[in-house]
Amino acid sequence: MIFRKTNNFRAAYFMMRIILTSMIFYSLSCTKNPANLIGQKPYFDLTGYFDDQISRLYADSFIIIKTANINGKTDQHTMPWTDWRKELALFYASDINKSSFIGKYMIDTAIIGNREKKISYKAIDRDLRTNLIEVTLSSHDNSITRLHIVNKSDHFLSSNTEELYYEPLKSYIVKSTQQMKLFGNDSYSVKGDIVNKHRQYF
Repeated sequence: MIFRKTNNFRAAYFMMRIILTSMIFYSLSCTKNPANLIGQKPYFDLTGYFDDQISRLYADSFIIIKTANINGKTDQHTMPWTDWRKELALFYASDINKSSFIGKYMIDTAIIGNREKKISYKAIDRDLRTNLIEVTLSSHDNSITRLHIVNKSDHFLSSNTEELYYEPLKSYIVKSTQQMKLFGNDSYSVKGDIVNKHRQYF
């Protein structure tokens, strides 16, 4: 009985942490053209990029089919309506364009075959929450094909690692692993498949 209560407490604590992180850590910004997001600011403009993506998602009536996995238990459901700012809040929270972050990220560009190039923003300061942002672009038209973000945070009783993936107007993935000194490890992952909403007609 004690073991079951402990597991329930761990699951509730972990889910509450994910929900609070998603709701708290995002910011608002003006919509920008994605083609001009690299070079306008010191680092890649995540806020402007996702503002533009959200405008498209609402305009085309996209919804999410969400598959979640919490400590090995899987659940899938379709969200008939999506609050995209909350859904993508962890991506907004990873924006590194702050005056206090200038000079604290190393920028590198690599060519991947003949089709893509990757721009990486890697933290020099290990205490920064957002450790890495990778932006993959098509060499054909310089459009963004993938985003990959790594966030890390350490606390007195726990440490957390997040990996975020986004494929424009197709899908996103969030993977989170939490190491807790008192309760062991917890893992959480969610994949959101972005699909067109089936419209009903009379």
